[in-house]
Amino acid sequence: MRSDAPVPQGQGSRRALLRAWGAAGAAGIAGAAWLPGRAPAQAREATAITDDLGRSVSVSLPLRRVVVFNRYTTEFIRAIGAMPAVVGVDFDGSKHPDYWPGVTSGMLAGSGQSSVHYEAIVGMQADAVFMPRNSDWKQAERVLKPFGIPVIVVTGWDLLKHEWNVALLGRLFHRTEGAARLNAFYRHWRDTLRDRLQGATPRRVYFEEVGPYKTVLQGSGWHDMIEAGGGTNVFGDIRLPGGVSPRGNVQNFEVDPEEVAARRPEVVVKLQPGQYLPHPRAFSADVLGQLAARPGWEGTPAVRHRQIHHLSYYLASGCSKITGALQIAQWLHPGRMAGIDPEAVMGTWLQTFQGVPAQRGYAWSLDRMKGGE
Repeated sequence: MRSDAPVPQGQGSRRALLRAWGAAGAAGIAGAAWLPGRAPAQAREATAITDDLGRSVSVSLPLRRVVVFNRYTTEFIRAIGAMPAVVGVDFDGSKHPDYWPGVTSGMLAGSGQSSVHYEAIVGMQADAVFMPRNSDWKQAERVLKPFGIPVIVVTGWDLLKHEWNVALLGRLFHRTEGAARLNAFYRHWRDTLRDRLQGATPRRVYFEEVGPYKTVLQGSGWHDMIEAGGGTNVFGDIRLPGGVSPRGNVQNFEVDPEEVAARRPEVVVKLQPGQYLPHPRAFSADVLGQLAARPGWEGTPAVRHRQIHHLSYYLASGCSKITGALQIAQWLHPGRMAGIDPEAVMGTWLQTFQGVPAQRGYAWSLDRMKGGE
């Protein structure tokens, strides 16, 4: 448990109370029964569900008060119409009012999925906490169990489990119709990609995260996005025992500059920044120019053919990364993707499913900078 988590003014005894409740729970007392003001569960359906990791989790449905770690899962909940049930998140929504209207700083339940404010969660009287499988969900489960707050593992960033994730959320919130609409949208574009790219020769892609020479490996959702878009990850052959090494993890792994050039990528994609409002063209031009000028890259097919691209996290990650896969496919196989506008698909995701205005300008390419474009 975080010992340095801030205690809200006027609630200086909350940490001591949390510890006392935890001790009571460890002694076999049902912690949930001691939570002041907690709504009775008689009118709800007590059931056991199976989460992302195959764990059986006992919950009372529909869920009415939840804390959600990981933005992808929060977006799914909003997309199916269950956002009113979200009482806590792992980001300060007040810093992103355009994308998260109604999510205030008072809803902050952690600073990312590895830094959990347990006192805040107990105070929020949550019915359940959602965490992805690459979080510290085991610790959260141990701490919150005495209070009757179950931890449900749902990995919203996993492109391959999108339909399963959304169907589960629809059941948990009694929003099955909303879940079906979202899955139909995802399935349409997934199947479109498969049809358009059938028989296409995958192109070699070097995909870089925000940090220089930080790439992704098999097991990352970004790796799956590259493959769904008709590419081959040039570092997809690296396997990490246990998923981590001194160089990082499958989501963010440091590689040698010389090794990038040696693997001769045909396409380079740089991922950043993470913001709802599109970044300025000058920012893209600077990013692309620096990539093209890296020492040793001049002989790679990507630089020789100006196949260097800049992609925002928002377009890359939309709807389990299906919008990102569409954009990757547009760059890798433009002839097969004729008539498909990934940013228009992103607009539907934003406007129809997230309830915010559609935006354009999330992606740019080195070859589009010819002639001052």
